[in-house]
Amino acid sequence: MPGKNRSISIAGAGISGMTAAINLALNNFKVEVFDRRSTIGSQARGDFQGLENWTSPQDALVFLKQINIDTAFYHEPFKECVHYDYKLNKYNMHSDKVGFYLIRRGSMENTIDSYLYNKAINLGVQFHFNSDIGEINPNIIATGYEKPFLIATGINFDTNLEKIALGIFDDKVAPGGYAYLLGLNGHGTIAVVSKHTNHEINKFVPIAIERFSKIINFDIKNSIKFGGCGARFKDLHSGIPRTGESAGFQDAMWGFGLRMAFHSGYLAAKSIIENKNYWDLVKKEIVPYCRTSIVNRFIYDVIKARGFKFVISSMANSDDSVQRANQLYAPVPWKRIIYPIVNRLLK
Repeated sequence: MPGKNRSISIAGAGISGMTAAINLALNNFKVEVFDRRSTIGSQARGDFQGLENWTSPQDALVFLKQINIDTAFYHEPFKECVHYDYKLNKYNMHSDKVGFYLIRRGSMENTIDSYLYNKAINLGVQFHFNSDIGEINPNIIATGYEKPFLIATGINFDTNLEKIALGIFDDKVAPGGYAYLLGLNGHGTIAVVSKHTNHEINKFVPIAIERFSKIINFDIKNSIKFGGCGARFKDLHSGIPRTGESAGFQDAMWGFGLRMAFHSGYLAAKSIIENKNYWDLVKKEIVPYCRTSIVNRFIYDVIKARGFKFVISSMANSDDSVQRANQLYAPVPWKRIIYPIVNRLLK
C-alpha cells in the first residue's frame, strides 16, 4: 500500500500543512507535524475569514471534498455583499452562486483549524508544538509568510449584527487596500487590509469603525484585537515543496489565501504519494492564478481611484458578480504575456 511505514515530516501546522498531513495519513504514511507555536491557529482569535469562490468556477466546498477535506466545519454561505468607495457610494455584489463561505479561525471549537487538527489526530498524525523547526529536515515546508506583502489588523467583537458583509475602498481608511465588516449571529469582525506593513496600520482601525458606523448602526462589545500578514508570490520552481503562504500562494489583489493553502497542501501530499514533481503540479494548477492576481493588483495600483471603478464596478454592474470575478481571475493570454514585465516592476 502507498506510504506504508514511510515517515514524513511537515514544518508548520497551518491550513496547508494539516491538509498535506491528512492526505498523507489517508495513504498510510506516518506523519509528524512540527510547529514553533504552542497550538494551532494561535495568531487568530476566532476572527471571521472568507473561503473565496471567485478565483475558480468550481465551488470551494466541492473542491475541498475532492481533496479529502469534508465540510463538517462551521461555514456560512454569502451570496451578497456591499462595497463602498471613498464617498460612500454603494456597489451591490450579487450572484446566484455563493461568493464566499464565512469561516472562523483559531484554536477554539468550531473553527476550521480545530476541525483539521482533530481530523489529522484521528488519522494518527503526531503534532509537536513549541518545536525548533530549524532542527528538523522537513519533507514539506508550510511555515507561513517570510516577508509580508499585505497586512491585516482589526478586532473581533460581540454585536447585534446577524448576517452582513461590507467593504470600503478608500486610502484614508485602508492605504492601498480595503476595510471590511463581517457580522454573523451576534459576532463581528472589522479589519483593515493594507500594503502598509508597519505598526502605523493600527491607527486606521478606529477610522474604519467610524466609517462603517456611518453606514449601519451596530454595537461593539468584548472586542479582541487580532492581526495577520499576507505573502507575496515567489515564483519558485525547485527544492522542498513549499505550501500556502510559505510559497506566497495568495491572491495579491485582495489577500485571500485559504483556497490556495488547501490546494497547495493537497498537491504537496500528492507529489509524495504519486512520486511526482511538486513544482510541476503547482505550476499547472496554482501559479497561473497567482500571476493573474499580481497583474490585477498592478492594474489596480496604477490607475488608483479608477482601479476601484475597473474592478468593483464591473462586478456590481454584472448580472452575476461572482461570474464576473471568475473572468477577472482567468489566466487569459494577455495577462500571461505581461506578467514578467509587471513582476519586474513590482520588485
